[in-house]
Amino acid sequence: MNTITAEWIKLRTLRSTWWAIGIGVIISLALTALGASTVISRWSPGQTPDQAAMGIVVAVYVGVILAQLPLGMLGTMTITTEHASGMINVTFIATPSRTRVLLAKASVLSGAAISASLLIAVPGYLFGRFVAADFHPSLLPPQVWPVIGGGTLMIVVTTLLGLALGAILRNGAVATAALVAIVLMLPFAARMLPWGEAINQFLPTYPALQLIKQAPNIMPTWAAFTVLAGWAVVPLVIGAIAGRRSSHGS
Repeated sequence: MNTITAEWIKLRTLRSTWWAIGIGVIISLALTALGASTVISRWSPGQTPDQAAMGIVVAVYVGVILAQLPLGMLGTMTITTEHASGMINVTFIATPSRTRVLLAKASVLSGAAISASLLIAVPGYLFGRFVAADFHPSLLPPQVWPVIGGGTLMIVVTTLLGLALGAILRNGAVATAALVAIVLMLPFAARMLPWGEAINQFLPTYPALQLIKQAPNIMPTWAAFTVLAGWAVVPLVIGAIAGRRSSHGS
């Protein structure tokens, strides 16, 4: 718990934390409001209350995942700036277990990512209900929960993937470039290949888009959640192993 507290203090005292969260939230909120207004204006009068509620939540979580890259970059900066300044050595003197430090950073970053998603989702949802008032949307029907879970998981996964890449590569620019390549460039590149659809199933973007109803269902919902979560868990495990080897080699 002391390690988590220390990492939280470091995270909240960094200017980059508030810049990343602020930029991600403001841009996503603006685009969410614009997108929700546009989508709802095109609805047919026959929308049921449950369909209206689903449409609002989908529009909101399309906006939420737009904040993933600023938060992913925050994940890389959280550890690479410490490597660049040499402060990571002070951290490891206070907490010799590098795995424990990495998990503490992952915990506070997960909290930051979830908080950012709520700062986007709650106002976006209330705005969507206001714009769609004529359709009398229901509150939160059961079918919206995979969308909420998928959108929230995507923003957390991207943040933790940034952290893991920073731990493995130890260079902010290189880690950020790798993050952008995995999240944005690889899915587009894969589409140009004959077997691209099969590859995209195992990248983080497609399962997330499937969960928020922006891509066809090509896998069961549980599989989409598993693949998406794997993009946080596996890189963090690799980062922890790399940290242990580095400590033994130093």
